[in-house]
Amino acid sequence: MGKNKRAKNSLLLMVATLISRILGILRSRTIAVFFGATKVADIINFSFNIPNNFRKLFAEGALSSAFIPVFVSEIEKDEDNLAHSKALFYKMQTFQLIVCTLLIVITWFFKESIILSLSEFSQQKDIELASNLLFYFVIFLCFISFASFYASLLQSHNKFFVAALAPLFFSIAVIFSINYFEKQIGPYSMALGVLIGGFGQFLINYFALRKIDYKFKFSLNLNDEAFKKVLKGWAPVTVTSVLAIVTQQVSFYFASTLSEGTITAFTNAIIVWQAPYGIFYSAIATVFFPALAGAFLAPSKEEFIDLVSKGLLYIATFLFPIAILLVTLGNETTAVLLQSGKFGLSDTLVTGEILLYFAIGMPIVAWYGFLQRVHYSAKSFKTTLYGAIGISVVDITLTYILIKNAFGPKSLSLANTVSHTIGLLILLLLSSKEIKKLFIEKRFVKNLFKLAVANIPLITLSLVYCHFNTGNWWHSGSNKENALKLALLYFIALFVVTLSYLIAKVDFMTIFKRGQKRVKS
Repeated sequence: MGKNKRAKNSLLLMVATLISRILGILRSRTIAVFFGATKVADIINFSFNIPNNFRKLFAEGALSSAFIPVFVSEIEKDEDNLAHSKALFYKMQTFQLIVCTLLIVITWFFKESIILSLSEFSQQKDIELASNLLFYFVIFLCFISFASFYASLLQSHNKFFVAALAPLFFSIAVIFSINYFEKQIGPYSMALGVLIGGFGQFLINYFALRKIDYKFKFSLNLNDEAFKKVLKGWAPVTVTSVLAIVTQQVSFYFASTLSEGTITAFTNAIIVWQAPYGIFYSAIATVFFPALAGAFLAPSKEEFIDLVSKGLLYIATFLFPIAILLVTLGNETTAVLLQSGKFGLSDTLVTGEILLYFAIGMPIVAWYGFLQRVHYSAKSFKTTLYGAIGISVVDITLTYILIKNAFGPKSLSLANTVSHTIGLLILLLLSSKEIKKLFIEKRFVKNLFKLAVANIPLITLSLVYCHFNTGNWWHSGSNKENALKLALLYFIALFVVTLSYLIAKVDFMTIFKRGQKRVKS
């Protein structure tokens, strides 16, 4: 796939993810309006986080990370009949079904024990609600696991459109369900929306696969070399993902020991942070991952290293200014997006406090995630495991120390940023000589320095805003006037960044300009 094709696919995914993240924020706003930062909201967010974390194993995380490199090589063996790739697909589908069935059965029998072991909930009604919601959310996990598996297969065929748009259905279903059924079934309206949304994603991606002749078939002949390669890669990647799951679950446990509403504030901070993170990092990483896997199979590693360089620079191009803006406008953004109904100013302040340190670490977390994919493409799975161990140990230890020293809710995001910085350093130290050389290569360093300089005007603008903004206009929360003010601030920032990038001739911009010139000619 050519440079301009990757840029166009990245742009397509960015637009689709932008819409998806906007809907995701509307979903969070709906939950905030109807349930506030109450115990019920904490239970909903806590219960949903458990299976949502397991997506790192069975959906877009560990399984796809091990599957895509093998699947790309199987596609290259095929000509027109897709015989090798279909055979692997049917075996993977069987594996997914077995794992999902076991998860549903285990959750049904041990749902209360799971909640009791992972939370500080003590009242029986809270435990019962959390347990029942957990079971429904695990069924959703199975739907979304198949949907994400299908999406990764579509992306391996360079088909990104449907896979990018399918998640929109999930947020729409949840928003609709809570708005129309909350009065009748309370928090179970969230469960209903999640189930409908997950099933809808499954169907949308499946019908897209049918168009390229992949069917809902199963194969029990699991004694296959390609399938064994996937499982061989999946084992260390699974351990890596388990560490990430345990780390975040421990963070939620720590949140449950703090004041009421902290779990919800922590969840909302993650959602606001993940909106721009998903738009830019996820779009770039999703497009580059199959390309990296294919480039690594080539005799020369020149294209592979070039892709690593481009991916890191593209991520920095977008996430440097986004991080600056969220550091500056974190409270304002949270207030305009979420502060309404039962979600008050105090909830905004706690969410904004947590969001601050997530924002500071955004480019670091994204680079860490991208280098993980680079190592998965090179089938260097143990390296990522060492990085994950470092992150887990530092995150849990530092969070505990900070909370014990009365740092409060911000301990959760501060520990996350520090631990990912250490994880990134571990990945760099254990990387191949070619990747290490990239970080001292003159062209890479020059482009990175150019990006830093190009963001100086935005930093200056942010400092000016912080100095002169003494009115706390956003305290009144979500209303049209505040929304317009926030939109104006972001528009000014966008204008400044765009102008600065054009003057500095930032690479991602020049790619689109070259593409436009070709179209005109």
